[in-house]
Order: sequence, then C-alpha cells, then structure tokens
Amino acid sequence: MSRRPPSSSRPASVAEPPTPVTADGGGVPPPEGSGAPVPVSSGNVLVREGSEALVSGGGEGVLSRETSEASVPTGGGAVRPREGAGTSVRLDGRGDAEERIAFLATAGELLSSSLEWRTVLRRLAELAVPVLADWCVVDVLTDDGQVERVAAMHREPEQVALVHELWRLRPPDLSTPGAVSEVLRTGEPVFLPEVTDVMLPGMMRVPEQLEVAKQLGIRSGIIIPLRARGRTLGAVALIRSDEGGSFQEAELELTLELARRASLSMDNALLYAEAREAQVRTERLQAVTAALSRAVSGEEVAEVVMREGLGTSGAVRGAVLEVREDDGITVRGSFGYTPELIEYFRSRKVSEETLLRRARERREAHWFTHLEPMFSESDPARDTVVALGEGARALLPLLVERGTRGFLVLAWDAPRAFVPAERAFLEALAYQCAQALERATLYETLRERGERLHHALEMGKEAEERLFFLLDASRALAEHLDDVEWTLEHVARAAARGVATFCLVELAGPDGALRCVAAAHRDATRDAFVLSTLSPTLSDGTLHLARDCFRVGETRYLPEVGEDLRERMCEGPEHRALLEVLDPHSLLSAPVRTRGRTLGVVTLGTAPPQRRLGTSDVTMAEELARRVAVALENASLYRDAQAAVRLRDEFLSVASHELKTPLTSLKLQHGLIGRALGAESHEKVGPRLSTAMRQVHRLTALVDSLLDVSRISLGRLALEPAEVDLGQAVRDAVDRMEEVFAQAGCSVRVEVSGPLPGRWDSLRLDQVLVNLLTNAAKYGAGRPVVVEAAPEGAGEVRLSVRDEGIGIAAEDLARVFGRFERAVSERHYGGLGLGLYISRQIVDAMGGRIEVESRPGSGSIFTVRLPRGLDAGR
Repeated sequence: MSRRPPSSSRPASVAEPPTPVTADGGGVPPPEGSGAPVPVSSGNVLVREGSEALVSGGGEGVLSRETSEASVPTGGGAVRPREGAGTSVRLDGRGDAEERIAFLATAGELLSSSLEWRTVLRRLAELAVPVLADWCVVDVLTDDGQVERVAAMHREPEQVALVHELWRLRPPDLSTPGAVSEVLRTGEPVFLPEVTDVMLPGMMRVPEQLEVAKQLGIRSGIIIPLRARGRTLGAVALIRSDEGGSFQEAELELTLELARRASLSMDNALLYAEAREAQVRTERLQAVTAALSRAVSGEEVAEVVMREGLGTSGAVRGAVLEVREDDGITVRGSFGYTPELIEYFRSRKVSEETLLRRARERREAHWFTHLEPMFSESDPARDTVVALGEGARALLPLLVERGTRGFLVLAWDAPRAFVPAERAFLEALAYQCAQALERATLYETLRERGERLHHALEMGKEAEERLFFLLDASRALAEHLDDVEWTLEHVARAAARGVATFCLVELAGPDGALRCVAAAHRDATRDAFVLSTLSPTLSDGTLHLARDCFRVGETRYLPEVGEDLRERMCEGPEHRALLEVLDPHSLLSAPVRTRGRTLGVVTLGTAPPQRRLGTSDVTMAEELARRVAVALENASLYRDAQAAVRLRDEFLSVASHELKTPLTSLKLQHGLIGRALGAESHEKVGPRLSTAMRQVHRLTALVDSLLDVSRISLGRLALEPAEVDLGQAVRDAVDRMEEVFAQAGCSVRVEVSGPLPGRWDSLRLDQVLVNLLTNAAKYGAGRPVVVEAAPEGAGEVRLSVRDEGIGIAAEDLARVFGRFERAVSERHYGGLGLGLYISRQIVDAMGGRIEVESRPGSGSIFTVRLPRGLDAGR
C-alpha cells in the first residue's frame, strides 16, 4: 500500500455555514472612502467588488504555459488559435453560444480523460488560462482540514513566481475570513466583477502581499467551489488583470459549468483512487493474514505486522505490546524506538499508563492527529513521549474474546489526519494481529505441553528402563547366592545394555584394596578391551572417582567429563588406556555399603551418543549399590549357613554311627539278662526289663532316623531293590505293630486284594509302612485304622493308611512332610518330626509319590503310589 503525504490526502468536504465577508474580503472594514459596496447576492452567487488576495499561492502542481496568442483547447488537450483573434482574444459570455458549447464539450473530454485527480485539476487550470482568465489557482481541502494548492497557471510564465510568493507570505486556511476560505467553508461561489486600486490594500492580510498583488494585477475575479455528492472538494480562483477586462454574468455561468464538469471528473478520479486503495489494502490484509497464519510465536507475529502491515503506513515508529497475566508489558516487536523507550515499556504495567488503561477499558482505538491531546500535564509518560516529536499517534487495542491481548502503537513524524479507510485498515490489522497472538499463545502452550509430555514420556521410559534393570539385577542377585561372580557380571552386562554405556563393579580384597570383579561395555568390541585393560597393575581401583567414593563411602557424580577433567584423571598408562576406550562424558560411582562397612563400588558411565547421566540415575545407582550390598551379605550368610548344615549333617552321621555301637551292646546285654533270670527273678524283673528293651528299641529307631536324615542331606541314601509282595509286607508290618496298636486302643483292618509284586527296597518300604502306621496309632488313638493295598493301573500300586483321629488343618498340610515339622503341639505329641520327612524321601527315591488328605476332627488318609519296578522309578 503506497503512503500518501500527510497533507495530500484526498480532499475533504466542509459543511460550515457561510460567514459574512466584508467588502475587502479580510473581515475588517474597508478603508475610509474606498467606496467598496456591501456584497449582494445574485442567485446562489455572492457578488462583490472586492475581496482578499484570491490567488496567494503556489505549491505542488504549479504549472505555467507560455501562450503567445489567444487560443482555445481542442480535443485531446491541444490548443488552437481562435480565428481572426489577436493575442488578447478570449472566450467570454458575449461570444458565440456554439463556441461555448464546443469549449465545454472539449473541456469535459479533456477533464474526464484522466483518473488521477491532481492531473484533472492541473488540466482545469490549463483550460482556464488564457481562455477565461489571465491567471488561475486551484486549492483543495485535505483530510485534516488544511488547504493545499495543487495547480497554478499564468498567461505569462515569468509571473508564476509571484503567485508562489503570495502563497508563501500568507497561505489561506479555513479559520480566517476571506473569499477562498468562505468558498471552501460554504461551498458557494464568490463573484468579484471589479476590484479597484482603492479596494486592494484592504484585501491583503499582510502588508507584504500588497506589492506582489500590484505586480500581478487584480481587476476582476471568480472563485468557484468544486463540489460533488454534496461535499466541497476545493475551489478554483479565476483572476483577470488590468488588460483582461471584467468578468460578466454570462462568464460566471460558463465557469460554473466548467467547475461542475471538473468536479465530476475529480470525484470520479477520487472514487477510482479510493477503489484502488481499497483493493491495495485488501490485498495487503490478505497477504498479512497469510503470513500471520504461518507465524508460530509472538515475535514472528510482530515481525509480520511490522513488515507486511505497517511498512507502507508512513509510521516512523511502531511496537506490538502484549499484556502478561501480571498486567506487565512484553514487547513482542518494534521499530523506530530507542532501547531506552523499549525498556520503559517493559518496566510499566497497563494499569499505570492512562492511555493503555483507557484503551483496554473502552475496547476502542485512540487516534491523535498531533501530540497535544494525548496527555495531561501530570501524566508521567508525557515527557518521554514528547521527546519523540509532535507527530500523530495511534493506539489500537488488540482485542480477543476474553479481553485485551495487547496493543498496537504507531507514531508519525508530523501531524496528520486519519481517514476512515485508513482507520478501518489499521483496525483490521490490529484484529488480525490479536488473533494471531492468540493462536501463537495457544500454539506455544500446546508446544510446551507437548514438550513436557514428551519429556515426561522420555523420563517415564528412562524410569521404566531403570526399574526393569533393578528388577533384573535384584532377581539375579537373589537367585544366585552361590555364584556371586556370575551375578555381578550379569548385573554389569544388564547395566551396560540398559541404563549406561559401561559398568564396573569393584570389591575390596582381603588387603583392603579395590579389585574389579565385573566389567561390561555396550559395544561388544570394547567390552573385551575393557576386560583386558583391567590388569593387576590397577591394584588400587580403576578410576580416581571410584577410589574417592570407596574412601569416603559417599556417591560421586560427574555430570560432564571434559577433556581437562579426563586429563587430570589419568594417573598412568593403564588409566589413560582405560579412559580412552571408555570415552566417558558422564560418570557416577556409588558405594556398596552394609553394616557401616564399604564393601566396594559400582561405577556407571555414558559415552556419546548416549545421553548423560542425570540425578535420577544417581538414585538408581545408589539403589543398585544397596541391593548389591544386600546380595553380598546374603551370599556370605548363605555360605555360612551351607557350611553349618554340612557340619551338622556330618555331625549327625558321625553321632548316629557312634550311638548305634553302644545301643547294639545294650540290646545284647538286655537279652543275656533276660535269659539268665530265674523264674522267681523273671517275675520280679521281667516287666522292667521289657520296658527297658522297648526304650532301647525306641532309641535305636531315633538314631536310625537321624542317620537317615544325615544320609539324605549328604545324598547318600542308597536303595537295594528286590522282589517284594506289597500285600505281604503290609500284613507283616501290621503284625509287628500289634502291640503298638493295642496300647493306643486302635483296631486295625487290613484290605489287600491279592498279591502285589514289585521291585522295591524291602527295608526302606517297611520303614515307610512302619512310619505311616506309627503316625496313625499316635494321632488316631482309640479309633479304628484301615490299611489298604491295591493295584493302580497297569504299572503302579497304591497303599493307603486311614485313621479317624484329630486330623490336620488345611494350612498345615503343605509342611507335614518337612524336616523336623509337626502339625501338633510338642507338649502332647513327642517325636522329632522326621518320620513323614524320611518316608517322603524314600518314596521319592523309589519313583513314587505320597499324599495326604485330612480335615480337623475327621482323621487323615496318607496315600502312597509306587511304580512296580524300582528301576523304572529311578
């Protein structure tokens, strides 16, 4: 959009009532004796004999043309001599009517041939001189109410300078009396048929103009308004000098018709200019809208507005201000303002600035044609803004649905008026800017949320990796207590695969020095090199960071390892070689501590392109070190427990063998005593001897059980398979247990379907039968016991012992076959709790299985299922 000069906007209309003008045209009484008559009206024409200097002018568009002879314009702007006329021949009201009609027709064609209104007015002056007047000036009204001279013409070109001089000495305006001012205010023509020398001094507003007017010569004049669609656009002054004669009424009518046609052509040109400017503004707005649609930040929005929207507005300063939530001001973009003034904007709040606060409250733009009405004397910003000049200012709020987003501030270097079209364009631009800022803010919010979400997802992913790593490490540390080296190597490999580039695990040796026991690198080729680099020469730890961590027992974290730091960490060729292959850009060492002692150090490091270790990794490494410490402690306890168990089993084995020797001798001695007793002595001593024999047998059974437990623990339980009839074995065992059942008050019923042959260890099978029968007699005292043996399919046999005793609770069923386990109170039921344990181990060794079904108060059923062939079971 091209920018108009401030004073050359399209002419504006004036609708003020006419003001009385004195005979001298200057609003003051004429000199005494001048004889100037009072103006009289002739139709709509104000007729007077004197007025102000009608042609005090010059300015843009002043033209002159040398005319050596009387002439009239022809079509296309040419000028031809009038037939038979000399140099003083002109077209007047007394001439031929056809000639006047031809002149007007030619003038209409010439005036309407251009769509540029300044050109139209210059051609109007060319038409008037010398055909109608000796000299002519054309003035128009600008948008800010000023008078601008756009054309001047004199029949003698050297006299144009005098016309300029009159304008320079005192330009006309609307605020002072005078013919031109009156025509522009009222829109009515002024007719001066005769101006005498006596009247001339009173017509000049300043004395200097009188001499210039005398040189030009003023004897008669007509001032005609240029009007169209009810508004006054300007005025045309036609002046005749001494030789030109006076204007007549007929010539007034001719000039009025010429002015009408000129007004019509000028109005058409103005309409065309308005349409063209509207199209330019529309295209500019479309370009701005398209550019704003691509702006994704407040700064980009401001750049588009200033470059695309305000570049052709003529503003010398501009800024896009955005209001923050705290009522402060953010300068999104500016041009023409000094850094000091930008800082002033940033340091203020909207509520502290009167103009900004008012624009926000009223939600309307403020337009100032000049600086004066902007501020009161007490306004704190007055001095700051006044220092920038007296030019026009515009303040447009950036309105959105929820309030005022900010402000568009513009400044010009001179006073100017704002035409409606320009205001509409700037307001539309402000609206587009507000919407773009709103979109940019929304986009920024969405982008920030997206980044936070992405960061949260990344953090969640990293946290998930750390969690899975810790779970994997914990599982390995818990499942392989008997192989600590394998466990630590697995942990190091898992760390290098998931959360770091490499991992080193160092433990303190017997001498207190660190030794690397596990190392892993994400790159398999470097993994082997790292292991080879960890030579015995690194007897005091691999890295200085790890040694420092081990010494103080606290975590050491280097988020960024630069070249200088890496150089300081090198303490020898081995360290340098290790650092070169590791190439760390972040390091982290966590102490492995338990019970106040530091057992070692876990070191994690990352190398490009992997991310650097963060504070979350510090927490993860410390947790890993704690779990390694617990695993090492558990492994130590596990080794101690295993050694204690082996020692116990060895003790039980030795003790059992040692106890069997005196027990065997004791049994023999009891037998010899029994045979040596006489009848009388046997009657007295026999019951006690039988009790002693039973206790010896019981003690022998306990010793045998302990011996079996030791054999089972040491894996020395041996079986000797032979052909055995399970049914007969059951009957034999029940017969041997007859006395036991009798003492318990239990009746025994044996149900055997027939011979049940198979290959089993007869002694171990009998041991299982005795243990089950003893258990039934103990816990089913006073109730019947049922023993059943039957085939179970083609290759198995089934043995069950059922009692109706106290039964077993459901929660105790899983542990009744455990070593030294019982489901009843030790105070009421003795024993070591080894019978069912040994029975299960024997059944398992023979390839069978043993199960129990029971409910409290309903007794129990123990069922044994054995394959018929021991070899098959094994």
